[in-house]
Amino acid sequence: MFQTVFYEQPLNERIRALLRLEFLFQQVEHATACASIWDSRMALQGLFDILDLTGRNEFKGELLKELERHAATLCRLRQTPGVHAATLDRVLAEIACVTNRLHKNLDNLTMDAVRQTDFLSAIHKRHHVPGGACQFDVPALHHWLQQDGVIRNRHLQEWLEPFAPMQEAVILILQLIRESATPRPEMARRGFFQRGLDSTVSNQLIRVMLAPGDGLFPEISAGRHRFAIRFLEQPDPSRRATQSTMDISFGLACCAI
Repeated sequence: MFQTVFYEQPLNERIRALLRLEFLFQQVEHATACASIWDSRMALQGLFDILDLTGRNEFKGELLKELERHAATLCRLRQTPGVHAATLDRVLAEIACVTNRLHKNLDNLTMDAVRQTDFLSAIHKRHHVPGGACQFDVPALHHWLQQDGVIRNRHLQEWLEPFAPMQEAVILILQLIRESATPRPEMARRGFFQRGLDSTVSNQLIRVMLAPGDGLFPEISAGRHRFAIRFLEQPDPSRRATQSTMDISFGLACCAI
């Protein structure tokens, strides 16, 4: 089956935060690849969301613990027959490199400096007000947006630089989780599928893969011991989605590491 569309359901708050951060870093990278005024606005919005999501002092410490947990899990695999030692060593070296970078930037002073920048702080306060970053609300922002796109992107990169080690850690952790399970073909009878989860392993993420153009999307609900998938049809977004009555072929990966 030609699987290109991925839908993911996090199974705990930690993975939920990591997926949101991944999304925000991708948003900012896309926006800073261009130079229009609206791209710069989108990049600032992503930056503010990153600041809000990582505002807890223990967040970087949690990332370190997660990296160390993955390293310990992979080290235990060394004694497993059939494990490719060279690949395992490469992954462990990558974890060690990212961990070292995160350790060196463990203090929050540089990130706090970004948060306390007068220019950003004034805009951030208007961030949650609908239309609150209009020209008359924040004239300093309007003035900044008139500068050349190259200059604006340089400023954005400077503000984002303290978050680079965190971004690397998020990307690596999610990569390890996604690669921990091989997708398998499954069938949802009349658009519905459910399965139990092994409570003896550390379940992290459910991934559903569909062929493009199927006209379907999955609605995933999950608890500690079981998850269910309903495949919905919505040809017209102005109308309510309904569960398909067809048998749906899809790919499923239950990631646990």
